[in-house]
Amino acid sequence: MDGSELIESMCEIISNSKPDPDVLAAVCSRVFQTRAFPEEYATNGQPGVRILTGMEDFTCRQCGKCCRTLDYHNEVTADDVARWKHTNRNGVLDWVGSFQKNGRESVYRVWIKPGTREFAETCPFLLKKPHEKIWICDIHDVKPRICRDYPVSKKHAIMTGCPGFRKGVTS
Repeated sequence: MDGSELIESMCEIISNSKPDPDVLAAVCSRVFQTRAFPEEYATNGQPGVRILTGMEDFTCRQCGKCCRTLDYHNEVTADDVARWKHTNRNGVLDWVGSFQKNGRESVYRVWIKPGTREFAETCPFLLKKPHEKIWICDIHDVKPRICRDYPVSKKHAIMTGCPGFRKGVTS
């Protein structure tokens, strides 16, 4: 297993084992290399864990590294596709492939060259500003959730080489 399948499996195992919130917080703290602590859900009073992401010091440097080097081909959601259909973003939809997972549900893969089953090397909507070291997203207003959420934590940024926590870096 890898990717979302691994995440779903681990979440199910943890959920079914009903671990002590203090133990789970300690595990999360080590895994995510950040503070985590037991906390009740405000909505239902059930025990849970709050994980601090460390993102308060993050600043996007517009270096484009995430869009140029990370593999997000399998990460687009059905909600993303529905949003693009609803807003008539056919240019974006041209780069989306729909596949069947386990013969049942649709899985969407992005940045597939139109008319082929080949992945584009980088996001086709990433544009470099002429004469600058700045990259911009041409579909910023409707970019996929995986792009909007990147990076999800300080650890994630560091692991993927994102310079967003280094002061003064413009890449």
